[in-house]
Amino acid sequence: MVIIGFSCATSKPLVRLVCGHFKHCAIITKNKNKFVLHQFVRPCKVVQIPITQRGIAQLSSHSWVFIYMDIPCNINTCHWTCVNFVKSAIGIKNIWIQTPNALYAYLKKQPA
Repeated sequence: MVIIGFSCATSKPLVRLVCGHFKHCAIITKNKNKFVLHQFVRPCKVVQIPITQRGIAQLSSHSWVFIYMDIPCNINTCHWTCVNFVKSAIGIKNIWIQTPNALYAYLKKQPA
């Protein structure tokens, strides 16, 4: 199981200008009964943060939106943006998806 989270907040000025509603995306993987948030920090730097169901609920109350998917996940840490990181992890090859908004729209169109 994979959970893809989208956030409306960022501290980066360029991202505020370029991206639409969603400014950042991250991926949460489930291993047995534990969750790990894979947070893209900078190019080729991904931090793994243990998170609980309560933590996911708190993120949801702070403007995060989640998409739950039942697909295999391949975490590779060397990417230039959070969107490229998530696309690679879930196996999307579409080059036109470059912003969190575009990724969110693409995933919402996919059949469950």
